[in-house]
Amino acid sequence: MSVDFEEALDTVLTPVSPEGDGNLVTQVHQALRTAIVQVRLRPGSALSEKEIARCLKVSKTPIREALIRLVEERLVTVVPKSGTRVAPIDIERFREGCFARLHIEVAAVAQAATLRNDEHIIQMKANLSRQRDALNREAYWDFFLCDEQFHGLILKAAGLKGLIPIMEVAKVEVDRIRSLKNRLGIRRTETVIRQHEEIVDAIAARDPGRAADAIRNHLGEVDTRIWELGEDHALWSFIESVSRRPQKTSLGFTA
Repeated sequence: MSVDFEEALDTVLTPVSPEGDGNLVTQVHQALRTAIVQVRLRPGSALSEKEIARCLKVSKTPIREALIRLVEERLVTVVPKSGTRVAPIDIERFREGCFARLHIEVAAVAQAATLRNDEHIIQMKANLSRQRDALNREAYWDFFLCDEQFHGLILKAAGLKGLIPIMEVAKVEVDRIRSLKNRLGIRRTETVIRQHEEIVDAIAARDPGRAADAIRNHLGEVDTRIWELGEDHALWSFIESVSRRPQKTSLGFTA
């Protein structure tokens, strides 16, 4: 199976509008971030301000500001004499994201089971319904977004909604690899929905221990998540081809 999914920029980016959600910088940032997380822009590929401006129909100023944000999120790199590029996939950052997600969400779901109210459970149930609908339509990006919202609802029920944007940055490499798996048809959507249902049942029952066990089973241990990357040849071949490489210095190679 070919895993060279790079798409033409004008098929990935569509014009933004002054009347759209957020200011132009926010819209440009979101458009580029989504394309990078979806792996529609190949890791390592060059980003031309001129071409982005042409596709989004904006000036270079909001593009430069959006790129600064993406550099801060480590989704874009600026390489001397090479220009601005989509950041390579970083396995160490994937490990960090898995670790942060597991340990924060295990603690959060236990707190959610203690603090939740009826509205929290209704919102989670409604989200599960949207997940099922997205799966039935084979709308896998919609499913991804529902999944993101589901985990955000857990943090809200725990009284920790301020962690949502922090988690979005911390687990961004996890999300890129999830998107890559999706594009390769490596999916476990039915299992995910069933595990989400188990989590909601435990929160609704006000059982912190069962809720923590359910989300730990859902997210998996960190080492297991790393090792699973080698279970599909096409997946690992692509990751190897776009991974961060050791850089050569005057003293040899450094990580």
